[in-house]
Amino acid sequence: MATVGLRDIYYAKVTSDDEQGTVYETPKRMGRAITANVQPAYNSAELRADDGVAETAESRGVTTVVVNTDDLQPSVQADVLGKTVNDDGVLIDSENDRPPYLAIMFRAEKANGAYRYTVLYKGKFTPPENNYATKEETPAFQTPTINGRFLRRASDDKIGAQVDEDGEGVSTEIIDNWFESVYEETVPEV
Repeated sequence: MATVGLRDIYYAKVTSDDEQGTVYETPKRMGRAITANVQPAYNSAELRADDGVAETAESRGVTTVVVNTDDLQPSVQADVLGKTVNDDGVLIDSENDRPPYLAIMFRAEKANGAYRYTVLYKGKFTPPENNYATKEETPAFQTPTINGRFLRRASDDKIGAQVDEDGEGVSTEIIDNWFESVYEETVPEV
């Protein structure tokens, strides 16, 4: 079903990602959602033999994410882009800034009023382009857009997850906790 809205963009820093698992900080709100564009990349190759295509192979590339919010507060930029806010409360842009890996979560309203929830598990964002314009007779808002590149986790090769709240067998607990912690698949007990 088509989506008609977007709300609640959150992020959570990755504190570790290795064979033992992936650990995240508590999710925080990035800003008020305007757009989120998720573009998975797939690369393919063809083996030609006997005057035709004999085999094909595919490989998953990096997922590009473009997020536009109403604002990126200095504390959010410090978290998401690896910047610092000094003791004077000033956001410092430095050659030494190193964006951390983080997860991103959001929800999109579907045409029937239910929500589709999305999480991407591990990626980094680059600083936004800043646009400023003088006031005119008709106000024009300038909002930040940040670009990210998301990849698979080292712990389990997973890239992300998605669920519709009105999906068959979907627990309300999953929906209620979507922004409380990064969703992890429930492993059945053996």
